[in-house]
Amino acid sequence: MTQETIQQLLDKYWKCETSPEEERLLTDFFSGDSVPEEWKKYQTLFRWKKAQTLVKAAPELKAEIGRPVVIQFYSVVKVAASILLILTIGIGFYTHYRQVQWMDKVFSETNAEQKDSLLDTKNAVEKVSSVLTLTQEQEKTDSLTNDSVE
Repeated sequence: MTQETIQQLLDKYWKCETSPEEERLLTDFFSGDSVPEEWKKYQTLFRWKKAQTLVKAAPELKAEIGRPVVIQFYSVVKVAASILLILTIGIGFYTHYRQVQWMDKVFSETNAEQKDSLLDTKNAVEKVSSVLTLTQEQEKTDSLTNDSVE
């Protein structure tokens, strides 16, 4: 490769505009021994880059690569469960509050005053008493008619 081509590739490299193929050409060039003196300062960088491509990941590291996704999934599930629990408790409290309000409304509207309540009770007792009296009288008449028939 000519020095002009290498210079153009270096300019593109510093602007982060090189393709992987162009970066491989630069790495191969700077890994050799025929590097001009003015570019020797870049030789260490490109040799390090080539050495990094040769490094293999340990098997333990490969096994750990999938773990963060699982851990992240469980974290999302924990947060969702917490939110669901809070919503359920909130809905329970809200329902209880509304039910208490409804019960207060029902009882406050039906017997607003104590006198009304006593009058309603008196009327109910009178009705029950009159029905019992009628039933007793009817039983007496029935028993008299049964005695006379015999």
